[in-house]
Order: sequence, then structure tokens, then C-alpha cells
Amino acid sequence: MRDSVAQGAQKYGARCGEMTSQIDCAGTWRLETYRLNVATPSIERGVALRDGTVARTAIRVDTKDAVDASQDVLAEHFDRQYLRAIKWPRVGSGGRRVRVVDLFAGCGAMSLGIWEACRAVGAHMVPVMALDFNQAALDVYKANFPSVWAVSNPIEMILDGKLGSRASGSECDLVARLGRIDVLIGGPPCQGHSNLNNHTRRRDPKNRLYDRMARLAELVGPAHIIIENVSAVLHDKGMVVDRTISHLRSLGYSTDDSVVDAITLGVPQRRRRHFVVASRERHPGIRTAVSAFARPERTVSWAIGDLSSVPLDGIFNKPGTPSPINRERIAYLFLNRLFELPDEMRPDCHRSGEHSYKSVYGRLRPDSPAQTITSGLLSMGQGRYVHPTQRRTISPHEAARLQFIPDFFDFTSVSKRTALAEMIGNAVPPRLAYALGVELLR
Repeated sequence: MRDSVAQGAQKYGARCGEMTSQIDCAGTWRLETYRLNVATPSIERGVALRDGTVARTAIRVDTKDAVDASQDVLAEHFDRQYLRAIKWPRVGSGGRRVRVVDLFAGCGAMSLGIWEACRAVGAHMVPVMALDFNQAALDVYKANFPSVWAVSNPIEMILDGKLGSRASGSECDLVARLGRIDVLIGGPPCQGHSNLNNHTRRRDPKNRLYDRMARLAELVGPAHIIIENVSAVLHDKGMVVDRTISHLRSLGYSTDDSVVDAITLGVPQRRRRHFVVASRERHPGIRTAVSAFARPERTVSWAIGDLSSVPLDGIFNKPGTPSPINRERIAYLFLNRLFELPDEMRPDCHRSGEHSYKSVYGRLRPDSPAQTITSGLLSMGQGRYVHPTQRRTISPHEAARLQFIPDFFDFTSVSKRTALAEMIGNAVPPRLAYALGVELLR
């Protein structure tokens, strides 16, 4: 559904409480606005398109909490209902088709962000190919995007040519199968860059897989590219970011790169990630996109408070099984009303106090955002993963919410809890891909 910006301002902008044009009451331009439709009842999200119209999408809500609400509160209601939805949101009829390839796809969280970005601008995402070496994660991707061509071969077997070289036989076959690609996204393996990796940090051979994003761009020429990684990728000894950006520019792309903290976009988690965005159609601005979609900080309780009464059964809702000593540590936190475990209660290697892992063995604060969710989310010894109000660690379901992965996203193909924790912990919060995707596609 589309309105012109002028029509929106004339029809709905008479009173500050409505805030439905793209200009708010303070005269500030807003890329994304919200309004309450009492008749439905629903909250309608409006995204300003470059042709001067506004694309609108809606989500059902309880009206009593949204009447006379500000833009931030309406956005909060919209996002909360989105996270709690058990069915995929409706996609309008018509609209252009956006063909997407996801390299290093994982379970598909980044693709979900692009899917929602397409929905928000009145387009339809067509998942063309998803590639990942983790078959369990690919199975989840396929369950959520059934039409995709899911490839579990190592990427270096398919994209085996050097940057700037002629296409190999396997690359020619790939190009022929893919056809036109509008958006290329991917999060190359990041363990080699992680500050938690003390063995091969900055020198891991996996770091070189980063430039496979530029290699596919060289072969198929997508209109837009989004590459995600940990912020420490900037310190890679092989300068993979600089080399990739330089090659993309030589191919005619305009580029931008920046570190983004997910918390600024309304993800209830502190998670800093580096992005490279490239486009043949416009000059990408990561900071501009982040500013346009910024949200007030959301808390752990905002994200998972409603799950406290959910039965702790099935691998999606069942927390980790702590060792006897960790059960004692969890009990100690609650009995003493603590959120950090004292050093004397920690393992021997922490008892001197000479460590930087203050959040490890900690309890989540209900009124603050979570710290970074990782694949170790089932164990209190891997991070701050003790539930804020219950004597247990968080469940994969709760971790998914903290990653801004909604309930309608299907994880039922996963049979092992550790595999589920790994793919959720490694996921890119879809909200990040959404903000960058909307800015590129609107």
C-alpha cells in the first residue's frame, strides 16, 4: 500500500499525536513512521520511498496500549508484536522481485532481514541461493525459504578463481544458474578475527574467505552488496577488508564501511559488527541508515519477559543443563541478589581477579540490554547467560529473541540443542540487515 508523502502530510499531519507523514511535529524528516489504525486494529509502518511515495505494512496489535502513543512507542509495539508473531507477516500483492544470494548464510537470519526490508518497501524477496558448510543451518534456511537453492559445498570449491582472473569452469556453471542478482549478502567466517580466539587471531586461513564475496560480485554484478563481520576484522593481518573494498571499487561500486552496534537499532543486545556496503545504483551511507532506523535501548525483559511462563521442554525452550558446581553458582547469584559472580566463586583461573571476563558466569540484568549472544549461550561459563529472574541459563528461544529473530522463524528441523545454540549465536540480527536493506532498496 502506498501514499504520497504530500498526501500523508495533508491527511494525517494535522495533529502531533498522529505523526503519520514523513515529517514529525518537530519538523524532522523521518524515513520510517508509524500510525495506529483503530479499525483493524493494527499499527501501520510507513517507509518513504525515493519516488516520493510511502510504502505501508501493518501488524496486528492491542489498541489500548497504542492510542495517543509517540513514534518511538508505536515502533516498540510494532517490533514487539513482530518478535512474538507465530505466523509470517503478509506480503502485499504486486511489487518488484528482488533476487538475493546469501553466502555463508547460516540459518538465514540475515536473509530474514532482507526479506522484511523487501516487504517494507513493497517488494518481494526471491531467495536464489544460500551457501553454508553447516548442513543443519542450511536445513533451517530451507525450511524458512523453501524455494532457495541450498548449497553445502565449501565455497572455495565453487568460487575457486582468484580476484581479477577469468571465470573457472565451476564459476561459469554457477553464473549460468544464478542469472540476475539484485542483492548479495554474507557474513564470512569470523572466528579467525574474534578477540576470543587467542590461537590464530588475525592469521586464520578462513579470513581469506572474505574476498569470495568480491569474487561473486565480480562474476554476477549484483546491484547491492552487504558484508558483515566482527569489528576485529579491521585488524586482520591480510587486510581483507581493504582488499575487498578496493576490488569492489575497481568494479564500479560505490562503497561504505562502518562498525554498527545492534543496540542502536533496537536489538536488545550489545553486539558490534563491521559492515561493508557496496552499490552500483547509489552511494551507500551506513551511518545515515543507522540514524534513520535508530531506536531507544530495549531491555532483556522487553524481549523475553513474556517467555517466563513457557514450559521448559523441547530443545527450543529448554535451557542448558548446568554442572553441580554451576548450579551452586546460579543459586549464589540469586540468594545474594547479584549479577556478577565474585571471583572466589569462580574457577581457579579466575580467583586471582586478574582476568577481563567479568560478565562470564554473570546473570542478565532485566532492565538492560543483553551482552553479545554467542554459540556458548547454554553455559554460564561462556558469558552472561543466567536468566534474569529464574535459576537457569537462557533457552535458545530466549536467545533468538535477544538476536531479534521472531517466533515465526522455523527451527524445528534442528535435533540437537548444541547445533541450535551455535546457529542462533552465530546469526546476524535481522534488524541490522533490515535497516541497510531498506536504505538500498527504497
